[in-house]
Amino acid sequence: MKKKRNFLLGTTYAFINMISLGMLGIVDKIGATHTVNPFVFSTQSVFFSLLFLCVFAFLYKKQEFVQEIKNIPLPAWKLLFLVGIFASGFFILFRFLGLTQATGTFATLSQVIITALTAVLAAVFLKEKLPRIFWLFFSIIIVAMYFVSIGKFALATLEQGDRYIVIGAVFVAFANIFSQKALKYVSPVILTMGRFFFGALLLLVISLFVFHFTPVLLTFSIWSLASGLLWTVNATAFSFSIQKLGVTLAASILMIAPVVTMVLEYTILKQSFNLLQITAALVVVICGILMVVTKEKALFSPSNT
Repeated sequence: MKKKRNFLLGTTYAFINMISLGMLGIVDKIGATHTVNPFVFSTQSVFFSLLFLCVFAFLYKKQEFVQEIKNIPLPAWKLLFLVGIFASGFFILFRFLGLTQATGTFATLSQVIITALTAVLAAVFLKEKLPRIFWLFFSIIIVAMYFVSIGKFALATLEQGDRYIVIGAVFVAFANIFSQKALKYVSPVILTMGRFFFGALLLLVISLFVFHFTPVLLTFSIWSLASGLLWTVNATAFSFSIQKLGVTLAASILMIAPVVTMVLEYTILKQSFNLLQITAALVVVICGILMVVTKEKALFSPSNT
């Protein structure tokens, strides 16, 4: 019963994470193209995420919050540092640099790369095992999302903005593995707080000492606030989901997020999509649902109960 409850909770958190990531594709795209510098926007976004999370953590944990921070062991601090500079530092930086030259859909599409690499790293370092049919759906989603991105049956080269986003995706894939390890020592809320704290610290240092953006950092828009709030929801839900599901399945559900971004780009930015892209998007959604069902059956099979 507890195993099934954890699976349902983890799946719920993962879908909240997926929807918020899909919304971030459009919010960050608009914000990055309506700011003085995408680096400034990314710094503000992570900083606001940290503020929102501090408020949430205080309300969620209350007095236990301070005590839990005091009791964080040294190995956990090292993992939190790596998660922060990789997931909310370098990943966010390269994502926003790429968004000025790529579509929000492609930025969210990078989740396919993140999930693929996360799955490989989890198999190597965390010894996670998944049924073969899971990997089949996984492969179909990767191919389908490629066609969603380019909109035709052809091989396409990555533009500079796309390359920035892919580089960021590699950083966050490694951060996902560090996150799974960190959850052995700390709660999901503390993990997320460490992620935003060290990420914001890295971006702030680069902003002040490398680009000298001191005055510009004080001016912000509604988009940086919205981005910060969504990243808070996104990262917190992800921390809870990997605690319940494991990092591979939690990251796999996120591969549906580009479809959410596509719908928002169509309705808000009036971006058009052809029949191939729409069909491929439907394939992604169907395979994503089947992946969850497949994992559930494997988890609750007689051999695992």
